[in-house]
Amino acid sequence: MGRQTPVALSEDDEQTFLAFLRRDADIRIYRRAAPTPELLPVAGFPPRPSGESTFTIWNTAFPWKPEYAQWQEAPFRKPDFYLSNTAGAPLLEYSRHALDNPTPNVFGRIYWNTDFEIYAGLEYDREAFSRWYSRVVRWLRTNGNRVQVTKNWFQYWLPGAWATKYGPR
Repeated sequence: MGRQTPVALSEDDEQTFLAFLRRDADIRIYRRAAPTPELLPVAGFPPRPSGESTFTIWNTAFPWKPEYAQWQEAPFRKPDFYLSNTAGAPLLEYSRHALDNPTPNVFGRIYWNTDFEIYAGLEYDREAFSRWYSRVVRWLRTNGNRVQVTKNWFQYWLPGAWATKYGPR
């Protein structure tokens, strides 16, 4: 379980989002997988045609030390490296929304894993992290258009994503 906010961001929206995050925090961004551990950290989100859709965001004010592992080669997966210690860590996951996907309930999201009971020895202040997560979500909601996906499910579309899907505001 965790806290998540469904979002749709264009590449321009992602840059605005990163500027917001960096205004208040020293952050590090990691791609989901890479051929070497040195290629996991990235300066920003790569262009969408790269095929990369999931990223980990670390606010360095919260202690955590990245650890790496390698997937075993399988027919469906390259033997890439990945972050192996993300469970229970002070991290946000950002998953990109497929802006050209016509299915309304397929969404991107900002996610924080809050299922603390299953992780022993958390080494960061989860109340302070919760406040930071809430500030991030408040920014997304303030700057996005709320779209009802189902009866109790809403998604926030930032301006560039909105224009791509629905036209100018």
